[in-house]
Amino acid sequence: MDQNKVVIFEQFAKKAKEKIEERKKLHKEELVIGSIGMNMDIRGLSDTELNEIFEFSDDSIENDKYAVYFASNTLQEAAKIMVQNGSLEERKEYTITEMFTQAERRFIVERILELSGVGGEADIKIKEKEEVKNF
Repeated sequence: MDQNKVVIFEQFAKKAKEKIEERKKLHKEELVIGSIGMNMDIRGLSDTELNEIFEFSDDSIENDKYAVYFASNTLQEAAKIMVQNGSLEERKEYTITEMFTQAERRFIVERILELSGVGGEADIKIKEKEEVKNF
């Protein structure tokens, strides 16, 4: 292989490693929830966690509720208190998210997905080549 291609592949490998390390960092945000006058934390989710959420139910609304609960330590801690005082059923802690409207839940899920690296705009362009060899 010619030296120019080796350099290009080495640069690509270096960039790939940097992006993989960046993706491993789970980003966090604090949301101000106007309808309840409280703040709530959310975090990005790993690919494994996203798979767990998508497999949670066949119902996309239930998956949204679970995603919001799963990504928020604030909601998890509040749900524990509600289970202790009998306001929520054990193993149904995620239903604390029913306090949000569907629009609020959808907004929160979209923010979680963006923090997880899913969604947003892809910075990819197509560059046509006349001939592709060995592809």
